[in-house]
Amino acid sequence: MIEMFDPPIARSFLTDGESCEGGAEDRPSPLILPLTFHPLAPGQEQMRILLISSPSWVDDTIGDLHARGFANAKDWSRHLPGANPGEVVSILTRRRQRP
Repeated sequence: MIEMFDPPIARSFLTDGESCEGGAEDRPSPLILPLTFHPLAPGQEQMRILLISSPSWVDDTIGDLHARGFANAKDWSRHLPGANPGEVVSILTRRRQRP
């Protein structure tokens, strides 16, 4: 399943916040991030962390977080197209039992 974000919400979060008028041909609209939905077990909660930047900076940050023991590099999603030219998005999904 794909989760879709309303374009104004996604655009203001994932872009420089410019209105889509006058530059809509340069940006995808609406922005759709393919996030697979897996139902949560009872008492579970989920958090997603997004990295949005150039492919090399995203890869460097994933490597740095892996070296620090924060998350295995293989736990991040593949690069997804970002809202701005030259940008990619990578997503880490974590689940835990609610305290």
